[in-house]
Amino acid sequence: MSDNWREVQFRVRCTAASAVFLVLVFISIWAVATDVSVTIQIAQLPDYLDPAKISTFEEKLICGAVYETLLDYDPESGISKGALAEQWKVDATGTVYTFTLRKEACFHNSKTVSAGDVKFSWERLSDPETSGYGYLLNNVQGAKDVLNGKCSHLEGLKIVNAHTLQVTLLEPDYTFPALVSSPALGIVCQDYVQKQGKSYGKTGTGIIGTGAFRLSSWSKKGITLIKNGRYSRKAPYMGKLEFTATGNQQEIKGLFQDGKVDILAGITPQFAISYYSEGDGNTRANLVEKPVLSLYFLGFNMEQSPFGDQVELRCGVNSMLDKDKMALVLLGEGGKALHGLLPQELLGDSDQLKRHVFDKDKALKLLTSAGYPYGSRLSPLALAYNDSPGHEHMARLVQENLGQGGIAIVPQKRPWKEYQEELKDGRYPFFRLGWDADYPEPGNLLSCNFKSGAQDYNFIKV
Repeated sequence: MSDNWREVQFRVRCTAASAVFLVLVFISIWAVATDVSVTIQIAQLPDYLDPAKISTFEEKLICGAVYETLLDYDPESGISKGALAEQWKVDATGTVYTFTLRKEACFHNSKTVSAGDVKFSWERLSDPETSGYGYLLNNVQGAKDVLNGKCSHLEGLKIVNAHTLQVTLLEPDYTFPALVSSPALGIVCQDYVQKQGKSYGKTGTGIIGTGAFRLSSWSKKGITLIKNGRYSRKAPYMGKLEFTATGNQQEIKGLFQDGKVDILAGITPQFAISYYSEGDGNTRANLVEKPVLSLYFLGFNMEQSPFGDQVELRCGVNSMLDKDKMALVLLGEGGKALHGLLPQELLGDSDQLKRHVFDKDKALKLLTSAGYPYGSRLSPLALAYNDSPGHEHMARLVQENLGQGGIAIVPQKRPWKEYQEELKDGRYPFFRLGWDADYPEPGNLLSCNFKSGAQDYNFIKV
């Protein structure tokens, strides 16, 4: 989850998505013997290794090796397959799902995984004091009562027996298996987590999952995972994963060239492509690509002037923004401009969509029609963005683009926590936000952002 908001009247106008994630891997590790140790570069160390609290790429990457969900999503076939659950079925109404766990599945501490652990993990996710991912289970009966603090148990979760869990939904949802594959729904060990209390998953604490790797060490220097000898599914080829954090490009290049790092996972697409293309093509390395279902957009506050009541001004600003160039500059080969609110991989970027293209002449005509020829009589516009890396560059690009039409932009960088509250209060007329899909279904993007009464996250209005 990222950048999720309460209901405020905004309208989306310019979008760009990160379409490709690039990783550099030394070719030699594909052919090495089993149980080899692999060193992986990441940009920063995690703050949490807890499925209920993961937010950064690094946290998702490491937690993906430590924890498992009931089901996995297969991107090649587009269907869900069993992980901790060996089978599942849905009744004729589409509202009751029954999951049967693998009897041989166990946690890193040898405890057998039970339906009680699954129920505990999902109810913990629904607790707003523990997690911000409760919206994923909004359709489960009783979710609203847990969210409002009326009870701590989800009415729609029923333990049939030690290895069977029944889930009752409020409405039919045949995409529920894909939702269940979200890493936020990773299963934790109830006994262990309850002993750890609120400190579970924090830096320096122990963590227990069912994944192919278990935690060996966690310090300021890095994180080491070792093969889980009790793993009941196909064992991993690697015996040890060592994660080292650095964002310094020169240091990263030196470590990779000297063979001290085997995989670069915390680099920009631009760095990956430029490094891979140097000299003889760096034949010692392999470039791995995978889609990333992320959305990045600029929005207008529809309850504030000047955008709220001036459609021609909004359209003029939209036409003045060269989204293809912005996506290329900001994201390199890993990004592309979108013409709707869904990445192409989720079938939202079809040829039937109306395309908003860069057209300076059209933009100037629209500005004149709106009463602001070449931006005259239009006060400087504040463009708000949070202080994460890259957004300042985006603001400069917008400033440059709109400056060609005489529109003055005042970049306004804000700390992330303050930014969230200020947007909820409707303080900014022009802002940037984004969304990372929690699971590969259009509903995750559309329902969370558009459905009426969608647990305080619906803030876009079209």
